[in-house]
Amino acid sequence: MFLKHYRTPLLILSLFLAMSGVFAQQPGHSIKVRMKGIQEGKTCHLAHFFGYNQYIKVDSAKVENGLLNFEGKDPLKGGIYLIVLSPSKYYDFAVDGKEQFMEIESDTTDFVGHVKFKGSKENDLLFAYRKFLQDKSKEAETVSAAAKGKTDAASQEASRKQMEKIQADVETYMKEFTKTHEGTFAAKVIKGNMEPELPKVLPKKANGRPDSTYLFNYYKGHFFDNIDFADDRLLRSPFLHSRVERYFKDLVYQVTDSINRDADKVLKLAKPNQEVYRFVLWQITNKYENNEIVGLDGVFVHLAENYYLKNAPWLDSTQRAKFKERVDILKPLQTGLVFPQLIVSDSLGKEHSPMQSKTKYTIVHFYDPECGHCKDSAPKLMEYYHANKDKVTIYNVSIVYDKKKIMNFVNTYKTGELLNLWDAKGRYYFRNNFDVYSTPTNYILDKDKKIIARRIPVEKLQDFITFYERQQIQKMTNETK
Repeated sequence: MFLKHYRTPLLILSLFLAMSGVFAQQPGHSIKVRMKGIQEGKTCHLAHFFGYNQYIKVDSAKVENGLLNFEGKDPLKGGIYLIVLSPSKYYDFAVDGKEQFMEIESDTTDFVGHVKFKGSKENDLLFAYRKFLQDKSKEAETVSAAAKGKTDAASQEASRKQMEKIQADVETYMKEFTKTHEGTFAAKVIKGNMEPELPKVLPKKANGRPDSTYLFNYYKGHFFDNIDFADDRLLRSPFLHSRVERYFKDLVYQVTDSINRDADKVLKLAKPNQEVYRFVLWQITNKYENNEIVGLDGVFVHLAENYYLKNAPWLDSTQRAKFKERVDILKPLQTGLVFPQLIVSDSLGKEHSPMQSKTKYTIVHFYDPECGHCKDSAPKLMEYYHANKDKVTIYNVSIVYDKKKIMNFVNTYKTGELLNLWDAKGRYYFRNNFDVYSTPTNYILDKDKKIIARRIPVEKLQDFITFYERQQIQKMTNETK
């Protein structure tokens, strides 16, 4: 319940090494570790968390006379730190930012059970809690073992009540601990693991029935109550990152407008601390910039326009210009907007535009005649066309200005049934005008020429159209209810 073992070792978020800044000078730090079970002469590392499943190495030391000595002239920033023996074996403890000189003594066979601290009241508090949890876990294991094989109702009910009592004891301990030790880093760490307390009685709807959506909305509305966004020490722990990740994964409806509203809400909470704000903004942007869910390109545009270009003082002029350039490219290409004007020519010089298409769907397929992926995709594209030509028009648009190469591709891969087109008059720079930074790139348009998807691989076109049509049917059904 406090810390899990984290799966991915020594991944460094290089973007945030620069953002974390330099430590203040003096009085420095010294972490002395005497750990039974570590081989003499072994090199170990001191690290801290930065985001979930990631940690950053701070120092290294070799075991000499049974002692690891991590020391330096700069104080350590507060957070959850790790004594790393190997990529899969490490032990965590707290640094509150004030206690810079401490001694740790323990055993690799049971770090929590045997650990003793000297010079760190925060860890005395924190590990009293962790030892309590460890004892309760053993108690739960005993109850579970005793119940194994017993199928009668009385035994199962007795086991259930015992488990509920153990859970209630843990919750009571956490509440009392955070209240008694309010203001300590240990209390913030424990509080960060607490779930919002839900109301026992549900309000009723006008028809007299309980409001089944109330608990979800209440839980979502209070999800961050126990996280102190103003405390940047939580950045160097797994709690803040995992909490934000859970929120957007489990509680946010995955459509652009809902994501944008919730992103605004969370970023407002993070704003009091610029380091936290910067990290949370990066985390949300990173999640949605290249998200696999179709139609969420508007999230990046929203974040870039309203945050990176308006409230990101850490960006220099070059970085800001890159964000602006990306917004300028993506903004007219968002899902739900009418596809921008595209006028291209066939081999006879006749001009064509997707706006002329009369079919239910239009696919604009940008390709490069010399691209290996395009060559591999061409037979699949033709297979899809033959199965759907009654409802699909495909504009096969070359991004290369070489008519000979285009015709060679058309003849070799037998795409003659498609509209094989190119920018004969040099109107477009496809990378900027249509975000074609790799090929092939597909846009799927509906009957009104609105973009319903882009960057769907050729082999997934049929799956997407099937999914989209089911989604539209479900939408119409919901609207008629």
